[in-house]
Amino acid sequence: MATIFLLIKVFDKEEYADAFIQTGEMFCKTIGQFKRIEGDVARGDKFEALSDWHQPDRVSLTLSFKSPNGEEKSFPIGLAGPLAIQSNAHDHLNAFCMYAVSVPDFEGSYETEEERLHLVKKFNSMLKVSATLGDEMLALGEHAVLIYNVAEFIDRVIKAAKSEGYSSWKGLVEYFDPDIFHGSFEGVESVFRKRSVYSYQREFRFVFTSDRPDGEKTLHAGPLEGMALKLKTGEINGKLELKLAEG
Repeated sequence: MATIFLLIKVFDKEEYADAFIQTGEMFCKTIGQFKRIEGDVARGDKFEALSDWHQPDRVSLTLSFKSPNGEEKSFPIGLAGPLAIQSNAHDHLNAFCMYAVSVPDFEGSYETEEERLHLVKKFNSMLKVSATLGDEMLALGEHAVLIYNVAEFIDRVIKAAKSEGYSSWKGLVEYFDPDIFHGSFEGVESVFRKRSVYSYQREFRFVFTSDRPDGEKTLHAGPLEGMALKLKTGEINGKLELKLAEG
């Protein structure tokens, strides 16, 4: 588990950032569309919504056939890499993705003031790392909206989705090492699992479904005044300071 302190949405056009601030406009592509994006590895992932990821040395495949004389033969197949299995069942789901400044649940104890200050310093160091956008995130767009009242924003989005008749899920994306992980993801859990090559995104997702025709959808969470601010993406690392006071 982790505590989310800020949510950041990066936009490539200022008008989109303004619409998000003014009306809570959330443009949501489908999982199927994210799968099919080509030439933009930051926004697209052909392995979205994996149901299974199996290491080649932990599965066995056999090729079987009958020869012309009716004799049954079989040969083992050696896999060159992991076996990935995807279902199209989640392709119709819509997703809205954000960068989460979060820290894993933190526990510590101290007996002296020096030990307390050490814990505070350790916590602030974790915050600084999480709040620093890498080059891949900075390249997504020049404009960003920072949500600083996370709980209220999430509640607003869930209520807006419900009012539209949408079912919804939310949560941090968990990342797995594709060279080590071997296993399966059940149901909608698969939409919140991605390969560690995308871990720089520190993604928080809203996922929606409805009875409406499949395709892109736009949800409006309402004006974000009092819970968000707009700034240049390139200013985040230099101007954003988030820390626990030591006093």
